[in-house]
Amino acid sequence: MIATGTMRSRRRLATLCTLGLALALGLSACTFLFSNPPVPTLILGEGIVLGGRGELLLSVTNMPDGGMASISIVVGGIAYDAAKIANLTAVGLQGFEVLAEQFVGGNGGLSAAHSCAGLPAGKFVLLQFDATGDVTLADFTFDKTKIALGDDDNQAITFDLTTAVDYYTD
Repeated sequence: MIATGTMRSRRRLATLCTLGLALALGLSACTFLFSNPPVPTLILGEGIVLGGRGELLLSVTNMPDGGMASISIVVGGIAYDAAKIANLTAVGLQGFEVLAEQFVGGNGGLSAAHSCAGLPAGKFVLLQFDATGDVTLADFTFDKTKIALGDDDNQAITFDLTTAVDYYTD
């Protein structure tokens, strides 16, 4: 016959082993979240045209280190169909100011910055234009090699570029 104290010790040991296993499984599941952090992404929204006036929204998501605080797109980093798109201008959103822009003959670029904070996610620049006929995102080309994003500490952000509508942030 086994003593009552020994039975209790075995139950406690079994309970501790079960809890230890559950904790180990839970922590191993959490390491997936930290080993695959979300990728900072620049999102190009679908172009919208109403009555001859069009808009294209630029947004970001998953920005690190206090968020994105600046963007620079070298002239030629944005190419567009000049036969369908005219008078292209950039407007800053959510505290972003457009510091410089140049859109001529189907090529353009811009620089924009936030004066006091970074943006972890959200819309930051609206491109507005006069449209002739149907204008979609396919009428624009963004060259990732000519785009630079800076974080709140003025460090470069490595990012992905997407046009996926389902990825769009609001």
